[in-house]
Amino acid sequence: MSNLKGTLAAAVCLGFLVNGPAMAEAAGPDFFSVSGVAEGSVLNLRAAPSVSGPVIATIPSDGVGIANLGCIGGLSLADWETATETEREAGRKTRWCRIGYDRTIGWAAGWFLIEGANEDQFRAGGGLATIAGSEWSLRDFAGESPGAEAWIAFKPDNAVTGNGGCNAFNGRYELSVDAPVFSPLATTRKMCPEAQMETETRLLQALGAAQQLVSYHLLMAVFDDEGTLLATFARRDAD
Repeated sequence: MSNLKGTLAAAVCLGFLVNGPAMAEAAGPDFFSVSGVAEGSVLNLRAAPSVSGPVIATIPSDGVGIANLGCIGGLSLADWETATETEREAGRKTRWCRIGYDRTIGWAAGWFLIEGANEDQFRAGGGLATIAGSEWSLRDFAGESPGAEAWIAFKPDNAVTGNGGCNAFNGRYELSVDAPVFSPLATTRKMCPEAQMETETRLLQALGAAQQLVSYHLLMAVFDDEGTLLATFARRDAD
């Protein structure tokens, strides 16, 4: 993980709205299929590009239609052409891909993914050209359901408003490279039951750490500067 931030160095258009450090290797197929996973077993979808990243979902061994949202690690094309088979195999074991499957975004080991047919099993709709004017309900914290309802809305003037589960909040957002997405958010100061306050605390922490935002018409995911998934949101306004 120590070199990940440097690897995710340039903003790249991947067919959806993304800001912050994007995939260094955005080229490749639109969709993957699972390969090399034993029948009856699963490919883990993780919150971070590491075997130690928490598992947030699984993909069956015959999974297809997995959206390619960009990969990191592995060998460059130039290095691949001059590498030995041993070096190529070692390189494959360092490749991680951010993918979309069954309306979930996360990371999978790239050595278990091959080019697949365009059978979209992500089912998140088309990519958003702009986040402005959209509203989102908090769905989960990297696979963990929140203890209260919370939401966020992006305004056309770069203002953001929402409710963390108890208190209203507002602030500003900016989609730029290597910078926080959200300015410090101002909130009201009510006290609510513990589950609501815990959700609010976690949401505000996630928004405060957000440096990457990936958004489709039905789904938005927020990542920190290391590429770790912080929270996922579902569209709540009329699309």
